[in-house]
Amino acid sequence: MRLSQVDEALDAATARLLEAEERTRAAAYRLTDDRLRFQVGVAVTRLALAAEMDCRADEIRLDRTCPDCGRPHGKVRVAGPRPGWEVSVSHSGDLIGVAVGTIAPLGLDVEQIRAVEAAVAPLVLTPSEERQVRTAADFIRFWTRKEAVVKATEDGLRQPLNLITVTAPTEPPRLLAWTERDPITAGIQLHDLADRNGHLASLAVLSPDEVTITEHDAQPLLRA
Repeated sequence: MRLSQVDEALDAATARLLEAEERTRAAAYRLTDDRLRFQVGVAVTRLALAAEMDCRADEIRLDRTCPDCGRPHGKVRVAGPRPGWEVSVSHSGDLIGVAVGTIAPLGLDVEQIRAVEAAVAPLVLTPSEERQVRTAADFIRFWTRKEAVVKATEDGLRQPLNLITVTAPTEPPRLLAWTERDPITAGIQLHDLADRNGHLASLAVLSPDEVTITEHDAQPLLRA
């Protein structure tokens, strides 16, 4: 879903799909675009899960309890009406993405293609990866693949991305190594999603089994 597609009517419609605690969080954002990214992400999550579960969107209960501090800003979990569903939400620039599935934990990362400060590269890339970067898109592709992995494992940015090695942007996505955590790499698969007008996205799945990935535009879902 694109942020630029959200008009006043869609803004109001998505707001109605938020629960009280989510509305409070949305209202706390200082910038309208940040509020809309969160709000639309919540709405798409509920609508996508409701379509899969064949229930009403307002029946979907989401839990964001952080395992470290207990505050509601952790990875989204489906608390009901049917457990067993996995969710990952990501947004950057004009793009908002939601991944849902039942096979295994998921990690979705969406990033707007942009130049980043040179000092950031060593924090994200290994030395060999840095030598493979030719364009801003190359760097962002490395970034989306790695952040998708740490989102799926729930490490988040507590785990330095430069400890993770992935294939080059010109090669099929694959997790090659993870310093001090190499035994788990074989159980994590990576997928690059379709490029979307200045944005890249990658999905990590914590399963070695083959999965089928289907991509949809969320706009028809929101306007239904």
